[in-house]
Amino acid sequence: MNEPGPDPSRTFRRAFLGAYGLGLLLCVAWPLVLEGLLGSLLKPGILGAPGLAEDLGYTFTGLVILGALFVRGRSRRVLAGFATLDAHRRPWAMAQEILLYSAVCASSSLFGLVYHGLGGPRADRYARTFIALAALMFLVFVPRFSAWRRASGKP
Repeated sequence: MNEPGPDPSRTFRRAFLGAYGLGLLLCVAWPLVLEGLLGSLLKPGILGAPGLAEDLGYTFTGLVILGALFVRGRSRRVLAGFATLDAHRRPWAMAQEILLYSAVCASSSLFGLVYHGLGGPRADRYARTFIALAALMFLVFVPRFSAWRRASGKP
């Protein structure tokens, strides 16, 4: 007797939850841990280059903006063509995209750590802002399950 394969909608939901959960861990939970460590364990200026930090701060700001624009533009293009993918490829493609968006958003936290280590002007405040932007970008720009489901052609 032929056994039925896995339920496609269940596989789709599981792929989303796994990728989105990993993204939440990377972009929300990890930055919260970093925020807690900044004041207690990580002291500003351990690399001692405040002039470089100020210059890099402007570059980091531009990179965060470019990252947000990249995630927004790519997610729109991917969602627009998502229904054309084979049904069995959709869960993997969705998970890959979510993880890519998560990595781009999480880069802001790394910028915050570098800025904090270089010890630029008001290093603690700006570093915390870069770190917090990772969570904000993830929550604002990464498409939710309902958007992926609509894009796949399911109501």
